[in-house]
Amino acid sequence: MSRQLEFRLDPEAVRPLVFHFRSLVDSLKDDLVADNEPPASDQVMSEVWLEDLLESQKKDITALNELFNNELLDTGRATVNEEDVDLILRGCTALRLVLRESTLSRFEDEHLEIGEVEVGKITAEEEIGYGVYILLASLQELIISQLDP
Repeated sequence: MSRQLEFRLDPEAVRPLVFHFRSLVDSLKDDLVADNEPPASDQVMSEVWLEDLLESQKKDITALNELFNNELLDTGRATVNEEDVDLILRGCTALRLVLRESTLSRFEDEHLEIGEVEVGKITAEEEIGYGVYILLASLQELIISQLDP
């Protein structure tokens, strides 16, 4: 029997983050988040390999997008089925990479990871991007902490 992980968030606090999150999801379309070099020796194998990576990424992003649905915006409640945890974790990672390469590109990875970004000294776009980045990182930590006994 699969269990569900439940999270509660303040809907008013996460609403602008969710709207920005959705725009990130929409911007991905059919692009891989990270550059991946397919096996060069076989053209057909390379195409299949890239298609599989893109399909996997789409599943991850879709699962994460479903988590940030209208119920979350209305109630602040989100649930994740245990069998979807890997999808959610990978989706969080994919979008955090998008943010690192775009909105947050001027910041060092170390500063982002340990929270050394001074919110009062960044642009409004960076602030909302950083908020989404922290939300996704926090979600990953919450999921891992609930799974690890």
